[in-house]
Amino acid sequence: MNRGALVVVLASSAALASSPALASPVREPSGVVAAKGRPVIPGTAAAGAPHAETVFLYAGYYQEPGSATAGAGARMKQGDPGLAAGDAHTLGEIAVQSADQRQIVEIGWTVDALVNDDVHPRLFVFHWVDGVPTCYNGCGWVQVHPTKKPGMRVTPGAMADYQIQLRGADWWLSYEGEDLGYFPGSLWPTPFTTAGHVQWFGEIAAASADSCSEMGNGAKGTDPAAAAMTGLYLMAPGGTKVPAAAMTGTVTNPAYWNVGQTGPDAFSFGGPGSPVGCCTPGTCSDSMSVCGRPADSCGTPLLCGGCDGDQVCDPTNQCIARPPPDDDPPPPEDDGGCCSTGSPLRALPGVAALALVLRRKRRRST
Repeated sequence: MNRGALVVVLASSAALASSPALASPVREPSGVVAAKGRPVIPGTAAAGAPHAETVFLYAGYYQEPGSATAGAGARMKQGDPGLAAGDAHTLGEIAVQSADQRQIVEIGWTVDALVNDDVHPRLFVFHWVDGVPTCYNGCGWVQVHPTKKPGMRVTPGAMADYQIQLRGADWWLSYEGEDLGYFPGSLWPTPFTTAGHVQWFGEIAAASADSCSEMGNGAKGTDPAAAAMTGLYLMAPGGTKVPAAAMTGTVTNPAYWNVGQTGPDAFSFGGPGSPVGCCTPGTCSDSMSVCGRPADSCGTPLLCGGCDGDQVCDPTNQCIARPPPDDDPPPPEDDGGCCSTGSPLRALPGVAALALVLRRKRRRST
């Protein structure tokens, strides 16, 4: 996978001193270079060609901000979508872009094993410089909040406030009404102090256009149960929130993932992905198993973990009281499960095998 170009531009001490931080900056999270795309607004030309070996799949809304050029926000429903084996991520986000789409600031939640070392939904931040993607959760990011920061876990199913706001020359990002930190204006050789486009969307970085990764919460955007972004707004200079009047943006494959309008400043999005190439049951929960290795319909074992020390896993994949020592079965492997767990990657030794399995272990969750 082409992981993109890494642009590491450190903020100058003058920029840090002039930024209106609510608290002293704390340690910057480690940046991770990984696949990142952005939907091209209908009727405009693409800016750059990121990650040519990855297919990016979208469903979202956009708006040209007019005079409200200082940021945007929304309440987003945080999902826990299943990630297909071989895909990089599935996420929901807000992006503020320059008029030429080359300068971008992003915030959202993502399921990404490479970035997060697990498949839990976690907060992320990202930015682009002159059409080049940088890295997740770093590359000049200045962390301010002492505890809330990029990479932290978010609660699936909960609505949360996400915001991007220009203050002076710096782009500040906040979560649930609290400032996380900012990208200093000095990161952009071409000044980025005016939003020309705003987008709210779901994105999948996939190995193919027929991905079976879920987007949002797995329900299609036209389904009343779908994940939603509500209270969409733009930021005017000075901090005034202006309700959005967004419209449908890029929808890559509406047969698998789409959007639904729920109001002038709200929409729902998501979908289950392709039904082809996916195995059922998709998770241990789907198979009503709590331990052991139940098989999915593709013949690959799901790895459902182990039991407490005084229990063992029985043939029905349930934890029962431990029998006398001579009757102990071998303990099951405890590393999760999915359609790809039978991959030859599992034969690799040591930490490298674990890291590769983590990247491929989750296919679908409910």
